[in-house]
Amino acid sequence: MSNYNLKLIVLSMLLSYFAVLLTFSLVSKLYKSQAHDKRNLLVYSTVIVGSSLWAIHFLDVLAFPVVHAAGYDLVYLIISWLSALIYSAVILHISSQKTLPIKSLMAGGLLASASAYGIFYFSISSMKIQPAITFAPAICLIAFMVTFAVTMLGIMIMFWIKNYAGKFPFLTKSIFAIIISLAISGIHQVDNASIKVPVNAISNIHLPYDSTLLGVTIALGLLSLFLVGFIVAIFYDKLGYDTFKFNLFKKEDHQEMSRQALLDTLTQLPNRRALMQHLEAATRRCERSGSSLAVAFVDVDNFKQINDTLGHQVGDKVLQKIAKRLVAAVRGCDEVARIGGDEFIAIIEEVDSYEDCIAVVERMVSSVRESCIINNTELHPSVSIGVAMHPKDGNINELISAADTAMYRAKKDGKNQYRFFDTEISSAADQLLEMQYDLKNALANDELKLHYQIKIDSLTREPIGAEALLRWEHPVRGLLNPAEFMPAAERFGLSYAISDWVIEESCRTLRQLKHLDIPFNIAINISHQQLINASLVSSITEMLNRYELPKSSLIVEMTESAALKNQEIFNNQLSRFQDAEIKVTLDDFGTYSSSLTNLQKWPVSELKLDPTFTENIATNNRTRGVVQAVIELAHALDLNVVAEGVENEGQRKMLAEMGCDEMQGYFISRPLPEDRLISLLKNLNLNFVEYEQFFFKALYKS
Repeated sequence: MSNYNLKLIVLSMLLSYFAVLLTFSLVSKLYKSQAHDKRNLLVYSTVIVGSSLWAIHFLDVLAFPVVHAAGYDLVYLIISWLSALIYSAVILHISSQKTLPIKSLMAGGLLASASAYGIFYFSISSMKIQPAITFAPAICLIAFMVTFAVTMLGIMIMFWIKNYAGKFPFLTKSIFAIIISLAISGIHQVDNASIKVPVNAISNIHLPYDSTLLGVTIALGLLSLFLVGFIVAIFYDKLGYDTFKFNLFKKEDHQEMSRQALLDTLTQLPNRRALMQHLEAATRRCERSGSSLAVAFVDVDNFKQINDTLGHQVGDKVLQKIAKRLVAAVRGCDEVARIGGDEFIAIIEEVDSYEDCIAVVERMVSSVRESCIINNTELHPSVSIGVAMHPKDGNINELISAADTAMYRAKKDGKNQYRFFDTEISSAADQLLEMQYDLKNALANDELKLHYQIKIDSLTREPIGAEALLRWEHPVRGLLNPAEFMPAAERFGLSYAISDWVIEESCRTLRQLKHLDIPFNIAINISHQQLINASLVSSITEMLNRYELPKSSLIVEMTESAALKNQEIFNNQLSRFQDAEIKVTLDDFGTYSSSLTNLQKWPVSELKLDPTFTENIATNNRTRGVVQAVIELAHALDLNVVAEGVENEGQRKMLAEMGCDEMQGYFISRPLPEDRLISLLKNLNLNFVEYEQFFFKALYKS
C-alpha cells in the first residue's frame, strides 16, 4: 500500500466531504417534501448522490492503485454504477423518514452494505487483467461487516442531522461530513485488502494518460454533478417542486390536477384536504410508536382590518409572507398548511410533552411578528396560536377543535401569543359549544327578545324614541343580557344572524307605532364584529324599505372604542350610512381620548354621554364642567346629545339646564317589552304635560 498518490487522496477526501454535505441537504429536502413530490426528488437525489459515490470510488482506485488495467468491461462498470444508485436510494429513503424503526434500520443497512460492496466488487471485476484478480472470502466478510457498521452509523447520523436546529449547524454538519468521508476512505482500504492480485497480473500496455490528470477530470465532473445537486436542493427549497421539474418526470394531466387539488393556490402550502391526509398518517405513526404530536392552530391577528384598509391584494401578499415565515420557523419533520382565509395549521411531530414544542411555537410567533414592507407600506403582522396534543386531547377532529379553542383563548388574552389547550379552556369550550347549540335553538324557537328603554326630550319630556336592548329568554338560565351570550355568537358566526333579527324586529315594532300615528325612533347597537360587515348598511336600508319606514326612524349606535380601534373601517361605514341618510350615534362618548379632529371629521348625528358622567354630575364640579364642555362642543358641531344613566330628578334637571337634548335612564324608564312599550305610548295623551306626573311614576314602577 506504499504505492499511493497523495494529491488524489486529498482530492478524493475533499470531494467526499462536499458529497456528504450535499447528501445532508437532499435528505433534509426529502424529509419535508410532500408525498406527491417525494418520489421524483428521490430519483434526482439518487442519481446525483449515487453517481458521486461511484466517481469518488474510482478516484480512490486511482489514489491507491493495486494494479494497472489494460481496459474496463462496460457491463461490469454499469453494474457497479447501478449498485451505487441502489446504495444511495436506500440511504436517502431510510434516513429521510419521520421515524427509524430498528427493523427498517437493519434491513436497509444490510441492503445498502451489499450494494456498497457491489460497487467495489464489480468495479474491480471490470478490469481487463490476465490472469484475473480473485478475492479472499474471509477478508471479504470482514470488509462487508465494516461496511455494514459504517453504513448503519451513516444512516443514523443523516436521520438525526436532517432537522438539526441547534447552534452552529454548518460546523456540526461539517464535522460529521469529515467523519463519514474518513469512514468511506477506510472502507475502501479494507476492500482493497480482500483482493488477491497475481504477481504477473500487470498489463504490459502502457496507458495513454496520467492517473493525476484522470483524477482531476473525474473531480471536475463531480463538481459539475454537485452543482446540479445544489441547484435541485436550492430551487426545491425556495421555489417549490413545480419550478424545477423535468419533462422526463411530467405526470399525466389527471395526476397533475390531483396534485394541485392538494395545494393552496395562494401560498402553495398543503390545503385542508392534504392536511387531513397528513394528520391521519401522523396519528397512525404516533399510535404505532407510542409517541405524541401537537397541532398548532394559527390565526392572523386583525387580518380583516388589513383587507378592508389596504385591499385584498395587500392581504394576499401578507398571507404569502406569513406562510413562508411559518414554514421557516418549524422543523423539517413538521407540516404547515393553510386551511382557509387567514387560518393555518402546523403539525408538530416527534414531541413527548408541551416543552418539546414550545421552542417551535415561539419561533412561529416571533418570526411572523417581524415587520415587513408591502407596496411601500410597513406592516407589523402577528398571529395567535392554540396548541393541542395527541393523543391527550382527543382524535383528529377533537384535536383541531381543541387547538382552535386554545387559539381563541390566546386572542382573548391579548393576541400575538400562544396558548395550550388545558382543563380550564376545555371547560370553557364545553360551555361555548353548549351555548352554540342553545343559540341556534334560540333563533329557531323565537327565544330572543327586544326590550326598549325610552328616551325623552329634555325640554318637553315627551318620549321621542327608545334604545333596543337585546335579551334572551333562555329556557333554563332565564333572562340573559348580550354580554352573556354575544361572545359565543361571534365565536361561532351567529352574530350576523342575530344582528339581522334585531334590525327586523326593531323595524316591525316601528311599523306598528307608525300605524298608530306615534312618531318614534329606535336605536340599535352595532358591535365591533358587525361593524366590519360590508353589507350592514344595505341590509338596514333593505329592511327599512320592506317595512316602508322613513330613514330617520332607525338610529345606529356604535361605540367610541370601536371607532378608535378601527378608524378606517369606521369611516367607510359612516360614509355609507351618510349616503343612505341613516343617523349614527357615537355611544359611550367620553370614555376614550377622541381627538377633536376625528370628531369633526366623523359624520355622526349625535353623541351619547357615558353613564359615568351622569352619575357624578350633581356632586362633582369637575364632572359638571366636562359635561357642559362636551354639550357645547357637540352643539358647535351640530350634534345631538343624549345622556345615559339618569337615575334621579336632580340629574335630569341639571342636564336639562346644561342644554342636553335627550336623556334616558331608570328614572325615565326601565327597559320595557314591546307590548308594554306600545301600550304605554298608545295611552299617552298628545298634551303630554298634563300626564307628566303619571308618566314618570308609571315608567319607574315598570
